[in-house]
Amino acid sequence: MKSLFIGSGNIVHALRLARAGGGAYDWAQEFDAVTAVAIRDRDLGTLLRPTSAAARLSVPTDDHYRPMLAALSLVDPDERLRFFNNSIDLGSIGMRSFLTV
Repeated sequence: MKSLFIGSGNIVHALRLARAGGGAYDWAQEFDAVTAVAIRDRDLGTLLRPTSAAARLSVPTDDHYRPMLAALSLVDPDERLRFFNNSIDLGSIGMRSFLTV
């Protein structure tokens, strides 16, 4: 039997730095890319300790980041992940999402 778990949050969540126009900040793109690889590879060490400068800007508080960790903890190691909703809006808000396939 399959279960359904839905987590809601943001991987890149720096509301104070949001801006209209100009595209995503370099640090937001960097953290989103590093996090995407870590999610794909189930690299919990990287995900649990986001310590780079890009991480500190992208995750000023972890309340919007933790739901992704909770959702990932429920994925079976044999399940493949597919990303969607992987754009960064307002320069500093990224809601990269994944589902199992």
